[in-house]
Amino acid sequence: MERLSGLGTTGKNYYSLISDDLKPLMNFHHKTIFTTPCGAYVGDLITTRSGNSYIFETMQFPVCDSNGDVRFLLAYGYARSAAGDLGGRDVSDRTGQHIRDLHYLNLGAGAPSSCIIEFEMRP
Repeated sequence: MERLSGLGTTGKNYYSLISDDLKPLMNFHHKTIFTTPCGAYVGDLITTRSGNSYIFETMQFPVCDSNGDVRFLLAYGYARSAAGDLGGRDVSDRTGQHIRDLHYLNLGAGAPSSCIIEFEMRP
């Protein structure tokens, strides 16, 4: 998943790998998935150091622990990237402006209507 999203496997916390402007959006996003609970589709525009751009799409779902409490995030990712481009992604490319689409999915407990469509936040 890290390779498809343009990141190397680092063993670091995700929030240490993204820009400061993206942290509040991702914090809200993750809290929403864990507290609603609901799923999400996210399309992230990635530009590698070699200059190639592609959409990294993920489907994200809350997962419960053995007590039934939401504790984990299951993400399935797909990247429409050039097969040989492993150029990586610069920190400057990991900003809120790169979220092309974000839609919440009702899994039975409701879902927010707010979304991002074509890089524009919608209520």
